[in-house]
Amino acid sequence: MNNPIKVLILGYGIRGRTYAAYAADHAEDLEIAGLADPVATFPAEATYPTWKRWEDALASGAKADAVIIALPDHLHYAACLKALQAGYHVLLEKPIGCNWKECQEIRAAQVASGKLVLTGYVLRYTPLFKRLHKVLEAGVIGKLTSVHVLVEVSYGKSAHAYCRGNWSVEANGTGMLVNKCTHDFDLIVWWMRGRICEKVSSFGALIECRPENKPEGAADRCKDCPPHVRRKCPFDAYKLYYEHTDLRYHFADPSDAGILKMIETSPYGRCVYACGNDSVDHQTVLMLYDGGLTVTLEMESFSQRRARTVHFYGTRGEIIADDEKIVVIPFLGDARRIEPEQHGHHGGGDREIMTSFVELVRENPSPERCTAILDEALESHRLAFLAEESRYTGRTMDGRSDPD
Repeated sequence: MNNPIKVLILGYGIRGRTYAAYAADHAEDLEIAGLADPVATFPAEATYPTWKRWEDALASGAKADAVIIALPDHLHYAACLKALQAGYHVLLEKPIGCNWKECQEIRAAQVASGKLVLTGYVLRYTPLFKRLHKVLEAGVIGKLTSVHVLVEVSYGKSAHAYCRGNWSVEANGTGMLVNKCTHDFDLIVWWMRGRICEKVSSFGALIECRPENKPEGAADRCKDCPPHVRRKCPFDAYKLYYEHTDLRYHFADPSDAGILKMIETSPYGRCVYACGNDSVDHQTVLMLYDGGLTVTLEMESFSQRRARTVHFYGTRGEIIADDEKIVVIPFLGDARRIEPEQHGHHGGGDREIMTSFVELVRENPSPERCTAILDEALESHRLAFLAEESRYTGRTMDGRSDPD
């Protein structure tokens, strides 16, 4: 029987807590060797060391096989470099880096160390997307002609993360596309494996949550906003966090009292029109692959639901997939509906990526294989950064080039 692998977890927010929960449920596979977070309350039952600074955790000499990096985006680069230099395998939350230069330097560090860097692309590990990949590989709809990916972020989630939250200002990390949709670029790279992306073009903008659109009479914080203004505002913090509960998982204290205190004292109680945000609220990317195949990725904030929908068009039929089902519609024959069983956050992807990570660390793959794993993840970032460069410059980018 294999011993559990030992990990240091850097960052104890939503993602860090998710990985720690895996250790609690799979003690035979994963053991926490230490936790680091500057502000989090650590588990009272913890018998392992804890640190406020991630740098201290990596400098501690703690005996571990791997490091899980679930820190804010702008810290991924520095933490990953130090973890590789210390000789650890790494599970790195996306994005790998906040620009292409950081990504390339992480690759160089991975090659020098020979260690594994597995990116937290949980969607390709879900039962639904694994089954979808098999259906595509079977060629049931003939030759692909186009793929449409729609990512509906939802107005509430967008206001939370990209107006009030950590990803509201592009200079503090990355733009919304890189933060939110590298998952989708990863799926596209997976589906397009063996094809060459020839051109990338992108357009997007911030339309709504700007100071000039602030309602007349609105205050800078929701708690100070007149009732008649709040009633008409769908982004009101009391509506999003107190009356509705689906965003409470973002907070360490999701109780009613904790939410009210958060609204009154934290950045999440600010008016969305007074946050100093500059992230886009919608963006479209168009990619041309060899043979004329086109792929469109659309990211939209102003939706009621939070969902992904993918539509594949082929010469012999169509496939439509969302977060729950896959529908195969051949031109000849009957349509069929596939509903893979899914459990847990991200449809079970969180659990499956951890199972894969544990297996890979135990296997201790060759340096060449570790580099190949990282390279596939980097391709999604390369395309995302090219799309951002296209948005900034107004140019159509060479899909085979590196971003500036």
